[in-house]
Amino acid sequence: MNHQRNTLVESAVKVLAFSWIAWFLFPVLFLIGSFMFKFSAMQPILTDDRFWWAFGISLISAFVVVALTALFVVPMAYFLAYGDFRGKKFLETLLIDIPQTLPPVAVGVIYVFAFGVNSPIHLAFTFLAVVIAKLIVSAPFALGYVLRRFREIRTLKIDLVARSLGANTYTVIFRVLVPMARQDIIAGLTLVWARAMGEFGGSLIFAGVVAYKTEILPTYANRVVHVDPLLALGATAIMVLFALVALTVTRTVLMKK
Repeated sequence: MNHQRNTLVESAVKVLAFSWIAWFLFPVLFLIGSFMFKFSAMQPILTDDRFWWAFGISLISAFVVVALTALFVVPMAYFLAYGDFRGKKFLETLLIDIPQTLPPVAVGVIYVFAFGVNSPIHLAFTFLAVVIAKLIVSAPFALGYVLRRFREIRTLKIDLVARSLGANTYTVIFRVLVPMARQDIIAGLTLVWARAMGEFGGSLIFAGVVAYKTEILPTYANRVVHVDPLLALGATAIMVLFALVALTVTRTVLMKK
């Protein structure tokens, strides 16, 4: 009886697991199949000048977001890992958890009201708006990775050993914490880049779809999907490719750690 029950449970687990795998692999397999059988039909995207501008704006803005994140993530992670003050947990929620769960469209709406046409600081529908919209939904990934690693180092008390030997804060950060958290920093920034490349909702609302100025790959695909679905499919394939490369790099780096 127990043997039959175990067999039934194992079979149910396998069915559920493979169903889940099939469901999430379907988009990628469909994309690969579409390219194999309709590659010639999607070649017009390679000659679409507007597509290449959207690709360039996506790429440049994503790297700008990574640069800004790299500038702030180590000081912010150090402040949260070693600072002792009231409301720190709540602040972490505001900086890490809420931006990851907040609908990007909501982010766009907030920034439109804050920096729109009726604001003293008019940033809407500019390249800077693209960067701002991408930054708030992307940077928390790196902060979460680096903060977790800094706390692990603090638990090991390696920083205390360095301070007992005369190290100041600068030395502790750049000679102890950053080298030990190097893989986590790289992995976090890679995820930031991938997330920035795929950001859609906030950019659509705050930056708009201005050709050759604020149009990025996701908004390009959204614009052409009802006019020429194959162009949208080609743009989607490129975004998926970048995401796969970024995630592969992230997992490789973390495995080396």
